[in-house]
Amino acid sequence: MNIEPLRLTEAESAPAAPVARDWSRRPTLVLNSNSFMRNILINVLRDAGVRDIVVETHASRAMHALREISPALIVADWAEQTDPDEDRVRLLQRIRASQGSHYRETPVILMSAPRPRADIERARDAGASEYLVTPLAPITLINRLKSLQTDQRAFVDSSRFAGPDRRRRPRRERKPSFKRSSDVEAGLTTPMEAARRAALALSHETRLSGDPLAIRVGRSLQRFISRQDSYAAAEAEVVEMHRAALAQLIRMADNGDPLRDPVVTGLEMIVDKRLGQR
Repeated sequence: MNIEPLRLTEAESAPAAPVARDWSRRPTLVLNSNSFMRNILINVLRDAGVRDIVVETHASRAMHALREISPALIVADWAEQTDPDEDRVRLLQRIRASQGSHYRETPVILMSAPRPRADIERARDAGASEYLVTPLAPITLINRLKSLQTDQRAFVDSSRFAGPDRRRRPRRERKPSFKRSSDVEAGLTTPMEAARRAALALSHETRLSGDPLAIRVGRSLQRFISRQDSYAAAEAEVVEMHRAALAQLIRMADNGDPLRDPVVTGLEMIVDKRLGQR
């Protein structure tokens, strides 16, 4: 049976000043399993000027709705779920991994009670645009909505991350993306030294994660970089392999995939081979 999503349009509410012109033409998808919070959220969105609201209560139905509409925004609750299919972070990963879809880059706001920092970082790594702690004042949500429209961030699509640019400073055309690249361009350091510092930072990051496999990736990168005399395309390729391996480990852990060890073992074999060719 084909169940149509609940859709609330302008005719059902009094007119309000729109936050952005785009929202007068495109729907906002609300995913919330709590009827009380859902009604409050709908009223706040209407006050913010959202004309077309599509409401879903389950992640599977939300994915179906996404394929049928072209939303300007997704607002989802984020509560503890016994059903893994209702995990909002997994849903977010599916959205960001949907290569070629019209909804892949849609801003996603997650709303929940206070969560540990590790959970918040996991959501941001999955591509969340904003995280709001409930309960919150309506004006807080409205201000975030305005910010999403007036300060749109570039969509980053790399082997390690797909989602809105999390850096607060906007990306500048034809300028290096990271400070280490800027330092190289300014002559303050060499590409080799910048690569060593980046490898050290990544190794430190993996140690903090506490994941033994991620720690092996960090050590592998440090081992490779420490044996290099120069840094060019071939070396950059190996560095990117390590970043891609870390991203894959994170995805597999989130999906409960136990076969993560071969990812690291294969990477270490490649590094051994590259070092053996020197």
